[in-house]
Amino acid sequence: MSDPDALPVGPGVPEADPGTPLYADVESWVAGYFAPMFLHRTVDNTRVRWCPRWWDHAEAIARLTLLWNTWEAARWEPAAKPAWWLDLDHHLPILLSTDGPFRTCRQPDSHRPGKHDPPGNHPTEPAPENWWNA
Repeated sequence: MSDPDALPVGPGVPEADPGTPLYADVESWVAGYFAPMFLHRTVDNTRVRWCPRWWDHAEAIARLTLLWNTWEAARWEPAAKPAWWLDLDHHLPILLSTDGPFRTCRQPDSHRPGKHDPPGNHPTEPAPENWWNA
């Protein structure tokens, strides 16, 4: 993958109408674009975290879905590509941070098995009636 913005072309690749997503969903985008392009940083690196079960972390779903949606939009609008990279540069360090959504997960290595431990939910209370109408 030499050009991160290049679209697949050739026999068997249907021409897409402008605005038609290249990837059907965020999971396809993570597996087909994001992981091959950016997760090399996680190999043998104790300063970053990734979880193969990223889809079990609500914060990761929210951030990756935002990145996928803006990436798809930027494919059709060249002027939007720099903004997408700025979004990525903001979200990637947070996603892969040792304090990020995968902070309690661990990739397997030669010394220990992998670990998946999604953060628990935090309780919330509903706002009093008419709170939002004041």
